[in-house]
Amino acid sequence: MAITGTFNGAQIVALPIKPSIKQIELAMNDTVSASRSPFSGATQLQVWPGADWWEANITLPQMVESDAMVWTAFLSELRGMMNSFYLGDPLRVQPSGSALGSPVVNGVNAAMATTLNTRGWTANSTGLLLPGDMLQIGVRLHRVLDAVNADANGDASISIWPSIREATTDGQAIILNNPQGLFRLAENRRSSLTTETRLSGISFKAVEAR
Repeated sequence: MAITGTFNGAQIVALPIKPSIKQIELAMNDTVSASRSPFSGATQLQVWPGADWWEANITLPQMVESDAMVWTAFLSELRGMMNSFYLGDPLRVQPSGSALGSPVVNGVNAAMATTLNTRGWTANSTGLLLPGDMLQIGVRLHRVLDAVNADANGDASISIWPSIREATTDGQAIILNNPQGLFRLAENRRSSLTTETRLSGISFKAVEAR
């Protein structure tokens, strides 16, 4: 399988494009502890900054052997949980907002921040991005939480999930079309199932690579 780069000393493997994924479940996880008083019933909540992450359950269509071989080779090249691959939301390949301008990161945004400062939008524009739109920074996939509007300078602050992983750099690219994030297998074991129809079925679980 094609190797497209490296991350933390491991290889990034290209995700096969045929046959395309039949079903993908993207799950959001946050780490919040709750302590409930046995006397008053009041609950104290503590959120752990930066402890939020994506998970994915991926199901492929029934495949003939020649197509299944491509996917099993991909899963083999991942070397269990060692290597990683890019994955996005197939229904969020471009913004539903107007996305006017050429946005980039504005200044340094600290790791674990949940707001991304940007510039380069068309000045005084509204609805640039809408809630649920996706964007990519570096190797990270983020969901937009609120409608994004630019001020007179073309600057905009974007509320995102999950939190920023690595501190951004000024002028860093923001990917709005076909945004993806880096994932790895959730476990080392992977398998394929072949039935009497001579078709193979494959499914696997992945987590955000960190």
